[in-house]
Amino acid sequence: MMQSIHDIDFSQLYIRHKQRAARPRSEASTWDQKAQQIAVGHLENSYTQAFLSAMDIGKTDTLLDVGCGAGAIAVLAAAKAKHVYALDYSQGMLDKLQANALHYDTHNISTLCKSWEDSWSDVPICDVVVASRSTLVEDMHMALTKLSAQARRHVYITYPATTAFGTDPAIDPAQNPELVTPSYLYILAILLQQGIQAQLRFIGSNQCSTGRNSDSRWALIDWAV
Repeated sequence: MMQSIHDIDFSQLYIRHKQRAARPRSEASTWDQKAQQIAVGHLENSYTQAFLSAMDIGKTDTLLDVGCGAGAIAVLAAAKAKHVYALDYSQGMLDKLQANALHYDTHNISTLCKSWEDSWSDVPICDVVVASRSTLVEDMHMALTKLSAQARRHVYITYPATTAFGTDPAIDPAQNPELVTPSYLYILAILLQQGIQAQLRFIGSNQCSTGRNSDSRWALIDWAV
């Protein structure tokens, strides 16, 4: 019989919830195709500005960007860092990142084609580690542990601030909460059970030309290691 929150294994609860949630796992080939549709030279927006403003990084620091995509954070952060390592499981996205790096005249980025599940034994330990909009993983405990292990000083991640993100609109969250995207509260709970007290902030959504939200609000979670 559970007596308190300390009796809950949030790591296993997240895994079970994610397995039942409506959002399917994305394959690298899917992101390779999406990369072909991304224009070069359009990385600046309110989200990237807010993320970069929240980071504490200096000219002597190295940065690891996990799930870097086309380089929205990696390329723009490179001007503030000594060197950036950009990791993604989509080679198409890494190719687009390199095109963005050339566009922004950035030459201190190395790319690594790896997934969350791959061995990171050859991934450099960096002063700062980020995972921007890339944390809808199957095993959150594994992901958070790997991020902390790669960081000398600090980790910054973002995760959807609403369970509606990636959830089938036909699903009623009140009736079937187990079928919607797991809450960011899992991350705070798992970190707490790892002995880490994290900071929680929120980044507002961007808007497209039609005035509709083109992105959900994001929970920005960071912690010292």
